Amino acid sequence: MASGRSGKRGKGGAGRGGAGKGQARTRERERLLADAARVELPRHADVCVIGGGAAGLVAAIAAREAGARVVVLERDLACGRTILATGNGRCNFCNVALEPERYNHPDLAAAVMGEPAEALEDVLGFFRDCGLAWAEEDGRLYPRSRQAASVRNVLLARCWRDGVTLAPAREVLGAARRHGHWYVRFSERWGAGAEGLMPVEGGGATRALSCGSLVLASGGGTSALAGSLGLPLVAESPVLCAVAAKGPAPRLLEALDGRRARCVATLTRAGRVILREAGEVLFRPYGISGIMSFDVSRVCRPGDMMELDLAPEVDAWEVDHLVASRPGDAAALDGILDPVIAAELIGLAGGIGMGGLAWRVAPLVKSLPFRVTGLAETERAQVTRGGVDVMAVDAATLSLAGRPCLHACGETLDMDGACGGFNLAWAWTSGLRAGGAAARE
Repeated sequence: MASGRSGKRGKGGAGRGGAGKGQARTRERERLLADAARVELPRHADVCVIGGGAAGLVAAIAAREAGARVVVLERDLACGRTILATGNGRCNFCNVALEPERYNHPDLAAAVMGEPAEALEDVLGFFRDCGLAWAEEDGRLYPRSRQAASVRNVLLARCWRDGVTLAPAREVLGAARRHGHWYVRFSERWGAGAEGLMPVEGGGATRALSCGSLVLASGGGTSALAGSLGLPLVAESPVLCAVAAKGPAPRLLEALDGRRARCVATLTRAGRVILREAGEVLFRPYGISGIMSFDVSRVCRPGDMMELDLAPEVDAWEVDHLVASRPGDAAALDGILDPVIAAELIGLAGGIGMGGLAWRVAPLVKSLPFRVTGLAETERAQVTRGGVDVMAVDAATLSLAGRPCLHACGETLDMDGACGGFNLAWAWTSGLRAGGAAARE
């Protein structure tokens, strides 16, 4: 009986805990909506930035510090919240080697960002002025706190200090240029409920704001707005995500699910090497995940072959020698491979009782083959490829050809970079370029 009563209390406690978390989320949402509703918007601004993420906040700061009156319209209930998810919550905000070749449009990256050393100093100089402290890990730069909130906080603080008007919970419906000004229509995402403000499905009251210059910085998924403005678009697709693949034997990936290995991946297409990337791989039943797979996802296609060198520090001869010198020993690869991975590869080669096992195991260790079938877990992709065609962009100002006083930056453009801080570096540098140019018009 005591056990039964304890179980009931446990369930009740779990229910109350779940209800408590739900109530806390509701209160937080109500607080954010109340904060958003208190923001007083002017009827006119010199520069309106659509999107309050990484690129948008930097564009707003650049425009304001160039003397413009700036309003940021953001759909989310608070600005900068997308930054919190970057780098698994640690925010790898830059890389020490910002080579243009790490981007899908290296010519534009070079024109906007400049030489790698120059680009790095622009980013670090900006964040130095924000008061951010950082640290380096294998060429990747993180806030010293290893918390993405630190990056968001210094950006928001600089916006508030400069006098940027941040207007979250406002969804832009459209924009049009008339009589030398842009007119932006947006809906407020709140309404009055029985117990205060609450989100409104389909939007609340519709408002309008006029501005001299408009900066599109609303990140991936902006094709609807850009399309309504008649901008040339590249189809959007997820990148920096897991890769779906088939292994050399049925159920191998299921057996390796959750195991990690530091390896070198070689991606080939019709026998030609497309990419060679080193890093950690995480085996999943559908294929591979982990940081290394993110860069593979940027260039792979279904049908490509991917070979994993699971022991890049040793050569095939050494692997062969280890197995041959310990015949019948299932632990012959201990110290080189994860024991679970080693056991699966030995089994795949025929097992410890198989004659000539050594020369069968070494090729699997040094070049375990997979055939790419597509991408996986795309809903968790870190970047959206596609957006406004970069051929329509003036690199000097990031203005759009034939559209006066219209600029774009960040993921609004069809620009994406490798994993490791390159995408945020583009957000910062393109935001500085677009915001500064918009303020000068």
